[in-house]
Amino acid sequence: MMFTAWRYPFHVFVAGTALALALGGCSGAPTTPTAPTAPTAAMGAGAAGTAQASQTPTDVAGESQAPASSAPAAAAQDPTVMPTMASATLYYLALGDAGTEGTAVGCGDSAVAVTSVAISFTDPVEGALRTLLADHSQFLGQSGLNNALWQSRLEVQSVTRGPGSITAHLTGTLKMGGECDIPRVQQQLLLTARDAAGGPVAVTINGKPLNAVLSLK
Repeated sequence: MMFTAWRYPFHVFVAGTALALALGGCSGAPTTPTAPTAPTAAMGAGAAGTAQASQTPTDVAGESQAPASSAPAAAAQDPTVMPTMASATLYYLALGDAGTEGTAVGCGDSAVAVTSVAISFTDPVEGALRTLLADHSQFLGQSGLNNALWQSRLEVQSVTRGPGSITAHLTGTLKMGGECDIPRVQQQLLLTARDAAGGPVAVTINGKPLNAVLSLK
């Protein structure tokens, strides 16, 4: 009886094990997937699209884009000064006035300030002197004021500015009518430039200081 009792449980165990294996085979659920699931494939496509989009500016343009800071740097090296429209103060001469109407000038004359029409300029000193030197009339309209520069053919080459100094560089030919024209020319130029600059301005003609040029006349 003991032998028979021992063999019966063994047969039950074998039959139960076979049944469990059969049931497991019917379920057919693989333990390891052989292909990526749909979410995994979608994530891979999104990553590839992001990588391609990040390369688009270089691929389309055919070259790397310039740094954003390069444009302001170029603009700073090449500034643009807009012209200004304004009137200028020019100086003409009241002969024999002895300083009554304006600044006293040698030979008993006066340098009188006259306001011009509106002119276009980027540098006020250049604009004022250019306007004065462009007038080749001996007298200023019906005012009776004299222009000692009327025979000269001068133009403003440049205006240079340094620490505490301004110099107007003129080129051309200076022509005067006599000895008394020396202080007249000097004051016309210096006073016109001074008012435009708001302070003293040195003047040169063909590279020489104004006083040196006038001393030769």
